[in-house]
Amino acid sequence: MGLLSFLFGGCSKQPASQSSMNKGTSQAMPPDQISFSQLDITERFGDNARLKPEDWISTVPLNKSTPKGKAMGLPPVDASDKEVYEVASKLSRLRESISIPNDGVYCPICHIANIELAKLGTPCPKCGRALLKFGWD
Repeated sequence: MGLLSFLFGGCSKQPASQSSMNKGTSQAMPPDQISFSQLDITERFGDNARLKPEDWISTVPLNKSTPKGKAMGLPPVDASDKEVYEVASKLSRLRESISIPNDGVYCPICHIANIELAKLGTPCPKCGRALLKFGWD
């Protein structure tokens, strides 16, 4: 179960207002349709415990291992980098609204993560896109 599903699962399902759903041309996903709070994971729980702030670890896209990913809020496997980053940015904004100990950052395009949350919004060392919030647990 994704973090946001857990958090929003018991809340009353009220539609978001138009103003809160529109940010540019993108729309927020209703909480009852969110199953994940990020697009990538690491291969094992606790991978972050051995990392230093300068270390980067490879991540794995969830949509490649989740057969019904699109129905669960994940972009299709063949989505463009722009589409993937757009979805990941929305999820990161939701995750950023919640204080979660030990979160780090990641790039959903280059599939790398780092333990240092202070890097949030800074350029990815590989592609230059802003790094997004990443949960290790």
